[in-house]
Amino acid sequence: MKIISFVAASSNSGKTTLIEKVVRILKGRGLTVAVVKHASKGFELDRPGKDSWRFREAGADAVLLIGPEGYALQKRSSRVPDRDRVRALVGDADIVIREGFKDEQGAKVEVFRTGVSGAQPLCLADRSFLALVSDKRIDAGIPWYHIDDAEGIAELVAAKL
Repeated sequence: MKIISFVAASSNSGKTTLIEKVVRILKGRGLTVAVVKHASKGFELDRPGKDSWRFREAGADAVLLIGPEGYALQKRSSRVPDRDRVRALVGDADIVIREGFKDEQGAKVEVFRTGVSGAQPLCLADRSFLALVSDKRIDAGIPWYHIDDAEGIAELVAAKL
């Protein structure tokens, strides 16, 4: 299993849309793909009043929802799971795409949108990035892809991982 992160300096850069396209392409190639979303502001898996919400409100440390098409685990934790724990949670995926986690080490692709993502790409100060994806060409000393080139980015992900 290989893990790659798509990161940006700020929200609304286009990470989610790009990941959605890349996942479809990789799935079309027969790969098993998992996506891990870093919800830095928190999230609600279930609506207030539903059973699983009530269990969490009661103080359950973990709630596992199991349905006919899959399952979802919500677990209380004081820290973000490390890469080994993520591997254990997603199981048999060929590729894990993480959205966010910009401060963690590992394979990263930056998504940079002019006027949204700040003054300059993060990769200019951090040489650990694999590639830069943006709406205009920026020479960062690493491969550059246009934000609409999901096929090229999927190829990079498959080749690097």
